[in-house]
Amino acid sequence: MAQRAGATANGGGTRERLLEAALEVFAEHGYEAATIREICSRAGANVAAVHYHFGDKRRLYEAIYGTLFETLRQRRTDFLPADAPAAERLRVYIRALFEEIFCCAGNTERQVQLSTIYLTEMASPSEVLDRIVAEHLEPDARELYSIVGELLGDGPDDPRTIDCAASVIGQVLYYHHAGPIISRLHPERPPVPERLEPLIEHVWRFALAGIERCAMTSASGDG
Repeated sequence: MAQRAGATANGGGTRERLLEAALEVFAEHGYEAATIREICSRAGANVAAVHYHFGDKRRLYEAIYGTLFETLRQRRTDFLPADAPAAERLRVYIRALFEEIFCCAGNTERQVQLSTIYLTEMASPSEVLDRIVAEHLEPDARELYSIVGELLGDGPDDPRTIDCAASVIGQVLYYHHAGPIISRLHPERPPVPERLEPLIEHVWRFALAGIERCAMTSASGDG
C-alpha cells in the first residue's frame, strides 16, 4: 500500500502515522501475523521509527489498546453517573457495550478497526493479554460488578455477582459471536445496528429480571 497522503517528516506526524497504520494492519491480520515492515510501509516510515517511538511490536500493540480504551472511557464517562440508580446504570452499561461492539456511534472505519482488534484478542489471546486485562478490562469489569452487586445486595467480589455480570455480558456478545448463525436462522430480521434500541431494552429487562430473581431466591433461602 502506498504511503498515506499528507505524510510529514516531523516526529509527531510519524508517531501518529505509525499508530494509524498499525490499527489497519492489526485489524486485518491480528497481532501474530502483523509485521513491523508492513506497518512501516503503510505509514511511510522506516523500522527505526517504530523502535524510536514505541520500542517494538508489542509496545506498539499496547499503544493501540491505550487508544481503544481511552476512546471507550471518554464515551462512557459523559453518561454513566456514579450516583444514578443501579438499574439505570445497568441500562447505560448495556447500551455502551452494544455501541462499542457494533460501532453504532458514527460507524466510522476507525471504530470498526478498534472493535475488530479487541474482539480478535478475546478470541485468540496474544502475549499482551495479561497487561490488557490488568490495565483496561479489570476496571471495566469492576464497574459492572459494582452495579450488579448493588442490585443483588451482595458485594462486588461475591461469586454470584460475578456470575450474574457474566450473564449480562454474554447476552450482548451473543449477537456478535453468533451473528452469522443468527442471520441464517432469521434472515428476515434486520442486522443488529438497525434494531439497537429494542435489543438494548430487551437485554436490560431480561438481565434485570434475572438479577432480581437471583436476589429473591437468596432472600427466601432457596439458593
